[in-house]
Amino acid sequence: MHRQLRHLLVPALVLALAGPAAAACSVPDNGTGTIDLPPACPDGWEGPMAIVDGLPVGSTISVAGALNDFSGASEVAGGTLAGQLQSFGGNLHMALTGTGSLAGFNRLVALPCTIETHSAPRTPGDPVQSFDTVLFMMQGQITGDPDFDLLRVTAGGGFGMPSPGHTTLTREGAAGTPFDVDSFFDITYRIDFVGAPGGSLGGMSGSTTGTELFQMGGGSVAVEASTFSSLKSLY
Repeated sequence: MHRQLRHLLVPALVLALAGPAAAACSVPDNGTGTIDLPPACPDGWEGPMAIVDGLPVGSTISVAGALNDFSGASEVAGGTLAGQLQSFGGNLHMALTGTGSLAGFNRLVALPCTIETHSAPRTPGDPVQSFDTVLFMMQGQITGDPDFDLLRVTAGGGFGMPSPGHTTLTREGAAGTPFDVDSFFDITYRIDFVGAPGGSLGGMSGSTTGTELFQMGGGSVAVEASTFSSLKSLY
């Protein structure tokens, strides 16, 4: 029944969140004719998610997500695309909005995450560098929150949830000028939660799986939801 309910509710959720595309992003040349990955775009990758399973019938928690605040990045040869492998930390910022019997539930939550992405080969110095990327692993969680005894997000092919993507870097002018970034992942994710006793979700728990588009910069791929930044201003 949960699966049938998800098919009914998630399309409506996406329509309800319809809004502007991700913000444009310009990243300086790192001195080798390309940029370091992950791209240093302040908003990061933005997209929608949802919690459905484990909630009362007719209720959802919509999530405007933003994966950013990258730190400790390491980029080495390797990965599943025979190019480079990037390992780094970050935060998944989640603007949570309840519907149905959870109307009025509104939270901003940040999950510290460990992340691994893979990128196909690219040619430094080319004015346009277009290459496949993969979100291979991402996981983050919080515990002991007033509403969540546990809130965990897991994503990526390394966890059996394929999350392919693509990145295009376009030189803004002459050699040495910054690159415009257009990057996306079709992220397959799982959200596990256990409600905290006495909180808004007390006595509830569940595991919701979905696939959604997360985009950074550009605009060649339409985003199907409001950015985290635009929704954050409403809280």
